Amino acid sequence: MKLAILVVVGMIGAWLTGLPDALAHAIILEASPRHEESGPSPKRLVLRFNSRLEKPLCSVQLVGPRQKTVALLRQDPETPADTLAYTLPPLDPGAYQARWKVMAADGHVTEGIVLFTVTTPEPAGKR
Repeated sequence: MKLAILVVVGMIGAWLTGLPDALAHAIILEASPRHEESGPSPKRLVLRFNSRLEKPLCSVQLVGPRQKTVALLRQDPETPADTLAYTLPPLDPGAYQARWKVMAADGHVTEGIVLFTVTTPEPAGKR
């Protein structure tokens, strides 16, 4: 009987110690433009996660029509610790992929893609 109790307690302990690892990864909560959204050329790309990020170790690559990479020069410095934001140049119509790779404050790395489509260019003078 004591052995059975020890086994159950050990299993519960193993499960509890494994739980923080599952919760530690940065998960995207919100994106602007939203995943699979279609619309005019966005002015900004904003990605918000469920945890604080090590921003110097995070990257976002924007790939557009014909696999053309759009340079994202600088993160917006006025964003919260859980958010990456970039000002975008006017984008040509077509499909885009925002490929992100982030490191959470606890050291776990996650990556993913936000897809969106630009249907019309931003009118001149609106920027």
